[in-house]
Amino acid sequence: MATTATESVVVRRPLDVVAKVATDPGVLLPLVAGLGRFRFIGRLDDGTEEWDMFLDIGAIHVGGRVHVVSAAPTLTWQSVRGTRHSMLVEVTEHPDGATVTMAMTVELGGLVLGRLAERIARGIAGRHLVAGLEQLRHHLEFGSPR
Repeated sequence: MATTATESVVVRRPLDVVAKVATDPGVLLPLVAGLGRFRFIGRLDDGTEEWDMFLDIGAIHVGGRVHVVSAAPTLTWQSVRGTRHSMLVEVTEHPDGATVTMAMTVELGGLVLGRLAERIARGIAGRHLVAGLEQLRHHLEFGSPR
């Protein structure tokens, strides 16, 4: 079984400006560095990318190699090695600009302890997502978009 944390934030900037930043892993990941550690591995022939991503879930790092697909207004990644996890970043229209939604799914092993760890991980991941979204919002609203 897996657990998913989903959080959203409204960014008071045009959708195309927000989507350009939020769906470019090379720009987004340094902005949300509080989520964990990220290292670019390479671009594949089909235009997708591989990254090593280790997410901070409490005192442990979960993650491994991921396959990243970026097509504005969405960015997704799926683990190909290491802890099973995935992420969806989606930018949608909002009357005040754009809404950025991040959904992180983590699957941990084990039966009873695995379920307990997933429940704890969902809360921690949710707080990291909120912090990352606020960093992104602040960068777009008050800093200069890259």
